[in-house]
Amino acid sequence: MAIITETTSNPSRLPAPTKPTDASSVVFSKLDSRLKQVKLLTDQGLYQRAFDTIPNNSSDMEVLNCRAVCLMRMGKFAQAIAPLRSVALNMSTFHLRPEIPEHIKINYAIALFFGGEPAGGLDALADIQREDDPQVQMLRARAKAWAASMNWLRRLDWHVNRVAPKLGPTPGSAVVGYLAWELNEASFSARE
Repeated sequence: MAIITETTSNPSRLPAPTKPTDASSVVFSKLDSRLKQVKLLTDQGLYQRAFDTIPNNSSDMEVLNCRAVCLMRMGKFAQAIAPLRSVALNMSTFHLRPEIPEHIKINYAIALFFGGEPAGGLDALADIQREDDPQVQMLRARAKAWAASMNWLRRLDWHVNRVAPKLGPTPGSAVVGYLAWELNEASFSARE
């Protein structure tokens, strides 16, 4: 699932991610009616308009995931943490819920890492067993490059104490996050 593409200068109109397969009619039919309009807008790279279309008061996990991914694709990673946290995190143990679909766990790790909580993002990433996933590989590569860019004292503080420097990691020019319709049909049905 190659979701990483180059961006343009306008963060609210980024290119739509490339998909391994077209979203099948089966996957599209399973989407909430509100998300069908969001899909059409995100396919065009209109993430701000798609975000404005998504209802604020929903507790549906895919609706919250859509809100968060639109925010991440607009570069607002810190704001994307809250909707994903309510879905992905077990508040009694502070670990990822095992029953949550993998794409939401990956999105949560990405939002944390680039949203000012890199240690939390890497902790969430450690709970995800998808080393072959392009987003997981991208996040691990960005973490490694970010740590390598620190001076030796900061790097030591990061590795020993998990104290992140004030300037956190940046996502670069990647379109990040997974929306349900960007997954192939097998991945989508595995969550049911």
